[in-house]
Amino acid sequence: MSWPQPKVIDTLNPPVKLHRGRWLVFFIILMVITGITFALMWPNNNYLKQWTFWFGLISIPTIVSGVALSIRFYLYGLAQEEYEIWQQEQKIIQQNWQVWAMKSLIVLDSYYSLPNQITAKQILVDRSNLSVQINNSLKFDEKLEVNQHIEDLFFSLRPFFSKLPLTEPINITMYSSDQSYSYVDDDIYNACRAAKIDQPYTFSHKMGIHADIEKLVEWIDIDQKTLQLVIINNTKSSNSAFLCAFLLMDKQQYKNLSVDIAKAEILRPMTADNLQVAINQMVELQPAICQVNQLWFANMDNKQEVNITKQLADLNISPEQMYKLESLVGNQNELSYWLSLALGCEMVTETKQNNLITAMSQNQWLFSVVTAVNLGVMNE
Repeated sequence: MSWPQPKVIDTLNPPVKLHRGRWLVFFIILMVITGITFALMWPNNNYLKQWTFWFGLISIPTIVSGVALSIRFYLYGLAQEEYEIWQQEQKIIQQNWQVWAMKSLIVLDSYYSLPNQITAKQILVDRSNLSVQINNSLKFDEKLEVNQHIEDLFFSLRPFFSKLPLTEPINITMYSSDQSYSYVDDDIYNACRAAKIDQPYTFSHKMGIHADIEKLVEWIDIDQKTLQLVIINNTKSSNSAFLCAFLLMDKQQYKNLSVDIAKAEILRPMTADNLQVAINQMVELQPAICQVNQLWFANMDNKQEVNITKQLADLNISPEQMYKLESLVGNQNELSYWLSLALGCEMVTETKQNNLITAMSQNQWLFSVVTAVNLGVMNE
Protein backbone atom coordinates (compact mmCIF):
# COMPACT_ATOMS: atom_id res chain seq x y z
CA MET A 1 0.00 0.00 0.00
CA SER A 2 1.80 3.10 -1.21
CA TRP A 3 0.21 6.50 -1.67
CA PRO A 4 -2.85 6.08 -3.93
CA GLN A 5 -2.27 7.98 -7.14
CA PRO A 6 -5.38 9.78 -8.46
CA LYS A 7 -6.94 7.75 -11.24
CA VAL A 8 -7.15 9.37 -14.67
CA ILE A 9 -10.70 9.11 -15.98
CA ASP A 10 -11.52 9.61 -19.69
CA THR A 11 -7.93 9.81 -20.85
CA LEU A 12 -7.53 12.11 -23.84
CA ASN A 13 -4.96 11.71 -26.59
CA PRO A 14 -3.56 14.76 -28.37
CA PRO A 15 -5.46 15.63 -31.57
CA VAL A 16 -4.06 14.18 -34.78
CA LYS A 17 -1.97 16.78 -36.58
CA LEU A 18 -2.71 17.87 -40.13
CA HIS A 19 -0.74 16.04 -42.86
CA ARG A 20 -0.05 18.15 -45.94
CA GLY A 21 0.70 15.12 -48.07
CA ARG A 22 -2.67 13.53 -47.36
CA TRP A 23 -4.52 16.73 -48.22
CA LEU A 24 -2.55 17.08 -51.47
CA VAL A 25 -3.47 13.50 -52.40
CA PHE A 26 -7.10 14.28 -51.50
CA PHE A 27 -7.04 17.36 -53.78
CA ILE A 28 -5.51 15.42 -56.68
CA ILE A 29 -8.04 12.58 -56.33
CA LEU A 30 -10.86 15.11 -56.21
CA MET A 31 -9.55 16.74 -59.40
CA VAL A 32 -9.37 13.37 -61.14
CA ILE A 33 -12.93 12.49 -60.12
CA THR A 34 -14.15 15.95 -61.15
CA GLY A 35 -12.34 15.69 -64.50
CA ILE A 36 -13.76 12.24 -65.26
CA THR A 37 -17.25 13.35 -64.26
CA PHE A 38 -17.05 16.46 -66.47
CA ALA A 39 -15.67 14.43 -69.38
CA LEU A 40 -18.53 11.93 -69.19
CA MET A 41 -21.09 14.68 -68.92
CA TRP A 42 -19.66 16.87 -71.71
CA PRO A 43 -21.82 16.87 -74.89
CA ASN A 44 -18.86 16.45 -77.26
CA ASN A 45 -15.23 15.36 -77.20
CA ASN A 46 -13.60 18.80 -77.44
CA TYR A 47 -13.97 19.52 -73.71
CA LEU A 48 -10.22 19.91 -73.35
CA LYS A 49 -10.42 23.07 -75.42
CA GLN A 50 -13.21 24.59 -73.36
CA TRP A 51 -12.22 27.07 -70.63
CA THR A 52 -15.32 26.19 -68.66
CA PHE A 53 -14.07 22.62 -68.35
CA TRP A 54 -10.76 23.76 -66.88
CA PHE A 55 -12.42 26.33 -64.67
CA GLY A 56 -14.73 23.69 -63.22
CA LEU A 57 -11.90 21.18 -62.95
CA ILE A 58 -9.92 23.61 -60.76
CA SER A 59 -12.61 25.57 -58.92
CA ILE A 60 -14.80 22.68 -57.74
CA PRO A 61 -11.98 20.64 -56.11
CA THR A 62 -10.58 23.88 -54.66
CA ILE A 63 -13.91 24.88 -53.11
CA VAL A 64 -14.66 21.36 -51.80
CA SER A 65 -11.13 20.99 -50.40
CA GLY A 66 -11.31 24.45 -48.86
CA VAL A 67 -14.58 23.69 -47.11
CA ALA A 68 -13.28 20.30 -45.92
CA LEU A 69 -10.03 21.85 -44.74
CA SER A 70 -11.88 24.61 -42.89
CA ILE A 71 -14.02 22.05 -41.07
CA ARG A 72 -10.88 20.04 -40.29
CA PHE A 73 -9.15 23.13 -38.86
CA TYR A 74 -12.21 23.94 -36.78
CA LEU A 75 -12.48 20.42 -35.37
CA TYR A 76 -8.72 20.34 -34.74
CA GLY A 77 -8.95 23.61 -32.83
CA LEU A 78 -11.78 22.28 -30.66
CA ALA A 79 -9.90 19.05 -29.97
CA GLN A 80 -6.70 20.95 -29.18
CA GLU A 81 -8.52 23.25 -26.76
CA GLU A 82 -10.20 20.28 -25.08
CA TYR A 83 -6.84 18.50 -24.81
CA GLU A 84 -5.13 21.55 -23.29
CA ILE A 85 -7.94 21.89 -20.73
CA TRP A 86 -7.55 18.19 -19.87
CA GLN A 87 -3.78 18.62 -19.55
CA GLN A 88 -4.28 21.56 -17.19
CA GLU A 89 -6.72 19.54 -15.09
CA GLN A 90 -4.19 16.69 -14.87
CA LYS A 91 -1.51 19.17 -13.82
CA ILE A 92 -3.77 20.50 -11.06
CA ILE A 93 -4.56 16.94 -9.93
CA GLN A 94 -0.81 16.17 -9.79
CA GLN A 95 -0.14 19.37 -7.85
CA ASN A 96 -2.94 18.59 -5.40
CA TRP A 97 -1.54 15.08 -4.97
CA GLN A 98 1.85 16.55 -4.10
CA VAL A 99 0.25 19.03 -1.68
CA TRP A 100 -1.55 16.06 -0.09
CA ALA A 101 1.72 14.12 0.19
CA MET A 102 3.51 17.12 1.71
CA LYS A 103 0.99 17.65 4.51
CA SER A 104 2.60 17.38 7.90
CA LEU A 105 2.36 17.74 11.65
CA ILE A 106 4.32 20.22 13.72
CA VAL A 107 6.29 18.68 16.58
CA LEU A 108 6.14 21.13 19.48
CA ASP A 109 8.25 18.74 21.52
CA SER A 110 9.34 15.13 21.60
CA TYR A 111 10.38 13.09 24.62
CA TYR A 112 12.00 9.74 25.24
CA SER A 113 13.29 7.83 28.24
CA LEU A 114 15.70 4.90 27.91
CA PRO A 115 17.31 2.57 30.45
CA ASN A 116 20.81 3.52 29.26
CA GLN A 117 19.82 7.22 29.21
CA ILE A 118 21.29 7.73 25.78
CA THR A 119 20.40 10.97 23.91
CA ALA A 120 20.39 12.04 20.27
CA LYS A 121 23.10 14.59 21.08
CA GLN A 122 25.35 11.83 22.41
CA ILE A 123 24.70 9.80 19.28
CA LEU A 124 25.60 12.81 17.16
CA VAL A 125 28.86 13.82 18.85
CA ASP A 126 30.11 10.68 20.60
CA ARG A 127 28.69 7.62 18.87
CA SER A 128 32.04 5.86 18.62
CA ASN A 129 32.29 5.73 22.42
CA LEU A 130 28.78 4.42 23.06
CA SER A 131 28.31 0.80 24.09
CA VAL A 132 26.94 -1.45 21.37
CA GLN A 133 23.66 -2.99 22.57
CA ILE A 134 22.96 -5.54 19.81
CA ASN A 135 21.19 -8.64 21.23
CA ASN A 136 20.69 -6.92 24.57
CA SER A 137 17.29 -6.23 26.11
CA LEU A 138 17.65 -3.15 28.27
CA LYS A 139 15.33 -2.80 31.27
CA PHE A 140 14.35 0.03 33.56
CA ASP A 141 14.96 -0.25 37.26
CA GLU A 142 12.17 -2.42 38.66
CA LYS A 143 11.45 0.23 41.29
CA LEU A 144 10.64 2.78 38.56
CA GLU A 145 6.88 2.56 37.96
CA VAL A 146 4.98 3.90 34.98
CA ASN A 147 3.48 6.75 37.01
CA GLN A 148 6.99 8.16 37.53
CA HIS A 149 7.67 7.95 33.78
CA ILE A 150 4.42 9.80 33.08
CA GLU A 151 5.16 12.49 35.66
CA ASP A 152 8.65 13.02 34.22
CA LEU A 153 7.08 13.34 30.77
CA PHE A 154 4.57 16.02 31.81
CA PHE A 155 7.20 18.03 33.69
CA SER A 156 9.33 17.90 30.55
CA LEU A 157 6.41 19.24 28.46
CA ARG A 158 5.33 21.91 30.95
CA PRO A 159 7.33 24.77 29.31
CA PHE A 160 5.50 24.16 26.05
CA PHE A 161 2.04 23.95 27.59
CA SER A 162 2.70 27.21 29.45
CA LYS A 163 3.05 29.00 26.11
CA LEU A 164 -0.24 27.66 24.76
CA PRO A 165 -3.69 29.14 25.46
CA LEU A 166 -5.34 27.68 28.54
CA THR A 167 -8.39 26.94 26.40
CA GLU A 168 -6.40 24.81 23.94
CA PRO A 169 -7.77 21.25 24.40
CA ILE A 170 -5.36 18.32 24.41
CA ASN A 171 -6.13 14.91 22.99
CA ILE A 172 -3.88 12.47 24.88
CA THR A 173 -3.45 9.01 23.34
CA MET A 174 -1.30 6.34 24.93
CA TYR A 175 -0.21 3.19 23.11
CA SER A 176 1.05 0.46 25.44
CA SER A 177 2.60 -2.85 24.53
CA ASP A 178 0.75 -5.87 25.90
CA GLN A 179 3.39 -6.31 28.62
CA SER A 180 3.30 -2.63 29.60
CA TYR A 181 -0.46 -2.09 29.63
CA SER A 182 -2.03 -1.07 32.93
CA TYR A 183 -4.61 1.38 34.26
CA VAL A 184 -3.01 4.84 34.06
CA ASP A 185 -5.97 7.28 33.94
CA ASP A 186 -5.28 8.45 37.49
CA ASP A 187 -1.55 8.71 36.76
CA ILE A 188 -2.28 11.04 33.80
CA TYR A 189 -4.56 13.19 35.96
CA ASN A 190 -2.08 13.40 38.82
CA ALA A 191 0.83 14.18 36.47
CA CYS A 192 -1.14 17.06 34.88
CA ARG A 193 -1.89 18.50 38.30
CA ALA A 194 1.69 18.10 39.53
CA ALA A 195 3.09 19.77 36.42
CA LYS A 196 0.42 22.52 36.62
CA ILE A 197 -0.90 21.82 33.13
CA ASP A 198 -4.29 23.50 33.12
CA GLN A 199 -5.50 22.86 29.57
CA PRO A 200 -8.56 20.57 29.30
CA TYR A 201 -7.78 17.11 27.97
CA THR A 202 -9.30 13.86 26.80
CA PHE A 203 -7.49 10.58 27.31
CA SER A 204 -7.61 7.25 25.49
CA HIS A 205 -5.46 4.22 26.16
CA LYS A 206 -4.87 1.49 23.59
CA MET A 207 -2.96 -1.76 23.74
CA GLY A 208 -1.07 -2.85 20.68
CA ILE A 209 2.15 -4.29 19.40
CA HIS A 210 2.15 -2.59 15.98
CA ALA A 211 3.43 0.87 15.09
CA ASP A 212 -0.01 2.07 13.85
CA ILE A 213 1.37 5.08 11.99
CA GLU A 214 -2.04 5.37 10.33
CA LYS A 215 -2.89 7.53 13.35
CA LEU A 216 -0.33 10.08 12.14
CA VAL A 217 -2.08 10.11 8.77
CA GLU A 218 -5.45 10.50 10.50
CA TRP A 219 -4.22 13.47 12.53
CA ILE A 220 -2.76 15.06 9.40
CA ASP A 221 -6.01 14.75 7.45
CA ILE A 222 -8.61 15.26 10.18
CA ASP A 223 -10.78 18.36 9.73
CA GLN A 224 -11.18 19.07 13.43
CA LYS A 225 -7.68 20.12 14.49
CA THR A 226 -6.69 19.32 18.07
CA LEU A 227 -3.41 19.40 19.96
CA GLN A 228 -2.22 15.78 20.11
CA LEU A 229 -0.08 14.28 22.85
CA VAL A 230 0.98 10.78 21.79
CA ILE A 231 2.62 8.55 24.41
CA ILE A 232 4.24 5.22 23.56
CA ASN A 233 4.53 3.06 26.67
CA ASN A 234 6.95 0.18 26.24
CA THR A 235 8.34 0.38 29.78
CA LYS A 236 7.78 -3.33 30.44
CA SER A 237 8.98 -5.43 27.54
CA SER A 238 10.79 -8.63 26.69
CA ASN A 239 12.77 -6.46 24.28
CA SER A 240 14.44 -3.18 25.22
CA ALA A 241 12.19 -0.93 27.27
CA PHE A 242 11.45 2.72 26.53
CA LEU A 243 8.86 5.42 26.82
CA CYS A 244 8.53 8.20 24.25
CA ALA A 245 6.03 10.92 23.43
CA PHE A 246 5.20 13.64 20.91
CA LEU A 247 3.32 16.89 21.29
CA LEU A 248 1.83 17.42 17.83
CA MET A 249 -0.16 20.20 16.19
CA ASP A 250 -1.57 20.97 12.76
CA LYS A 251 0.64 23.41 10.85
CA GLN A 252 -2.05 26.01 10.15
CA GLN A 253 -3.25 25.80 13.74
CA TYR A 254 0.33 26.36 14.91
CA LYS A 255 0.76 29.37 12.64
CA ASN A 256 -2.44 30.90 13.99
CA LEU A 257 -1.06 30.72 17.54
CA SER A 258 1.82 33.06 16.60
CA VAL A 259 4.32 31.29 18.85
CA ASP A 260 7.82 30.09 18.05
CA ILE A 261 8.28 26.90 20.01
CA ALA A 262 8.18 24.12 17.39
CA LYS A 263 11.12 21.73 17.15
CA ALA A 264 10.49 19.75 13.97
CA GLU A 265 7.99 18.75 11.33
CA ILE A 266 6.85 15.21 10.44
CA LEU A 267 5.80 14.85 6.81
CA ARG A 268 3.07 12.40 5.77
CA PRO A 269 4.40 8.90 6.53
CA MET A 270 4.55 6.14 3.93
CA THR A 271 3.41 2.55 4.45
CA ALA A 272 4.16 0.21 1.57
CA ASP A 273 4.60 -3.41 0.54
CA ASN A 274 6.92 -2.56 -2.36
CA LEU A 275 10.15 -0.85 -1.31
CA GLN A 276 11.07 0.52 -4.74
CA VAL A 277 7.61 1.96 -5.43
CA ALA A 278 7.53 3.56 -1.99
CA ILE A 279 10.87 5.33 -2.29
CA ASN A 280 10.21 6.41 -5.88
CA GLN A 281 6.91 7.97 -4.82
CA MET A 282 8.52 9.77 -1.91
CA VAL A 283 11.25 11.17 -4.15
CA GLU A 284 8.59 12.38 -6.60
CA LEU A 285 6.21 13.89 -4.04
CA GLN A 286 8.35 14.67 -0.97
CA PRO A 287 11.52 16.35 -2.28
CA ALA A 288 12.77 16.68 1.31
CA ILE A 289 13.83 13.02 1.19
CA CYS A 290 16.50 13.96 -1.37
CA GLN A 291 18.23 16.13 1.27
CA VAL A 292 18.23 13.54 4.06
CA ASN A 293 21.38 13.67 6.19
CA GLN A 294 20.52 11.13 8.89
CA LEU A 295 18.95 7.72 8.25
CA TRP A 296 17.46 5.60 11.06
CA PHE A 297 16.79 1.85 10.95
CA ALA A 298 14.29 0.38 13.43
CA ASN A 299 13.14 -3.23 13.79
CA MET A 300 15.02 -4.38 10.67
CA ASP A 301 17.51 -7.07 9.80
CA ASN A 302 20.75 -6.39 7.94
CA LYS A 303 19.35 -7.43 4.56
CA GLN A 304 16.44 -5.01 4.84
CA GLU A 305 18.78 -2.20 5.83
CA VAL A 306 21.02 -2.92 2.82
CA ASN A 307 17.99 -2.94 0.50
CA ILE A 308 16.91 0.50 1.70
CA THR A 309 20.42 1.90 1.42
CA LYS A 310 20.76 0.53 -2.12
CA GLN A 311 17.39 1.92 -3.25
CA LEU A 312 18.32 5.35 -1.91
CA ALA A 313 21.76 5.20 -3.53
CA ASP A 314 20.18 4.34 -6.89
CA LEU A 315 18.34 7.67 -6.61
CA ASN A 316 21.49 9.55 -5.59
CA ILE A 317 20.44 9.84 -1.95
CA SER A 318 23.41 9.25 0.35
CA PRO A 319 22.79 10.14 4.01
CA GLU A 320 25.88 11.30 5.89
CA GLN A 321 24.99 9.23 8.95
CA MET A 322 23.10 5.97 9.37
CA TYR A 323 21.90 4.84 12.78
CA LYS A 324 20.93 1.26 13.58
CA LEU A 325 18.59 1.61 16.54
CA GLU A 326 19.34 -1.92 17.76
CA SER A 327 23.02 -1.11 18.24
CA LEU A 328 22.10 1.96 20.34
CA VAL A 329 19.24 0.76 22.54
CA GLY A 330 19.11 -3.02 22.17
CA ASN A 331 16.48 -5.45 20.90
CA GLN A 332 13.61 -4.04 18.91
CA ASN A 333 9.88 -4.53 18.44
CA GLU A 334 7.39 -2.85 16.10
CA LEU A 335 6.79 0.01 18.53
CA SER A 336 10.48 0.92 18.13
CA TYR A 337 9.45 2.98 15.10
CA TRP A 338 8.15 5.62 17.52
CA LEU A 339 11.41 5.67 19.47
CA SER A 340 13.45 6.21 16.30
CA LEU A 341 10.99 8.97 15.34
CA ALA A 342 11.53 10.68 18.71
CA LEU A 343 15.29 10.44 18.33
CA GLY A 344 15.00 11.73 14.76
CA CYS A 345 12.98 14.75 15.95
CA GLU A 346 15.66 15.62 18.49
CA MET A 347 18.36 15.10 15.87
CA VAL A 348 16.59 17.61 13.62
CA THR A 349 16.50 20.05 16.54
CA GLU A 350 20.26 19.61 17.01
CA THR A 351 21.32 19.72 13.36
CA LYS A 352 18.48 21.43 11.42
CA GLN A 353 18.97 18.63 8.88
CA ASN A 354 16.43 16.23 7.39
CA ASN A 355 16.08 12.78 8.96
CA LEU A 356 14.53 9.68 7.40
CA ILE A 357 12.97 7.14 9.75
CA THR A 358 12.63 3.61 8.38
CA ALA A 359 11.09 0.59 10.09
CA MET A 360 9.27 -2.68 9.53
CA SER A 361 5.81 -3.38 10.94
CA GLN A 362 3.42 -6.17 9.97
CA ASN A 363 5.76 -7.05 7.08
CA GLN A 364 5.38 -3.55 5.64
CA TRP A 365 7.92 -0.81 5.08
CA LEU A 366 7.42 2.35 7.14
CA PHE A 367 8.99 5.67 6.18
CA SER A 368 8.80 9.11 7.78
CA VAL A 369 10.72 12.22 6.80
CA VAL A 370 11.39 14.65 9.66
CA THR A 371 12.48 18.18 8.77
CA ALA A 372 13.05 21.53 10.40
CA VAL A 373 9.89 23.62 10.61
CA ASN A 374 9.00 25.34 7.32
CA LEU A 375 6.00 27.61 7.69
CA GLY A 376 6.28 28.69 4.06
CA VAL A 377 4.51 25.47 2.94
CA MET A 378 1.13 25.25 4.62
CA ASN A 379 -1.28 22.33 4.87
CA GLU A 380 -4.47 22.85 2.93
